[in-house]
Amino acid sequence: MVVIIYSIKTVAEKYDVTYDTLRYYEKIGLLQDIKRNDRGQREYSDANLESLNKIIHLRSLGASIADCQQINTLLGNIDVTADDYDQGLELLARLEDNLNKQIATIEQQKQFLSAKKDRFKQARDNLKQIKTNSGGIKL
Repeated sequence: MVVIIYSIKTVAEKYDVTYDTLRYYEKIGLLQDIKRNDRGQREYSDANLESLNKIIHLRSLGASIADCQQINTLLGNIDVTADDYDQGLELLARLEDNLNKQIATIEQQKQFLSAKKDRFKQARDNLKQIKTNSGGIKL
């Protein structure tokens, strides 16, 4: 089995995050088991990238760092209880609710933009019509 190792630069570029963000996630335990080469440079594995991808998605959904830590704890805990899953489900439901609100806001903005475009087109067409009609009349 071939193990692919990624540098901090590669990971930062791939996920559009800063080096500081990656270091911070490691420091607070969101990213775990980051290996170091003989020069002390971080080496990220596919498993690390999978964890980072999960964090990036959760953050883009509006999850806080604490929320991400809660999910990580839940997923990494071998003694998970039904209450733990209930808490995780509540968190995911809250994120889904926030996402639905964002979608509704975007839909409203799309409708606003569409109405503005229609008004601009109508004003343009009216102006063209006026110019066309006045073109044959000489004063």
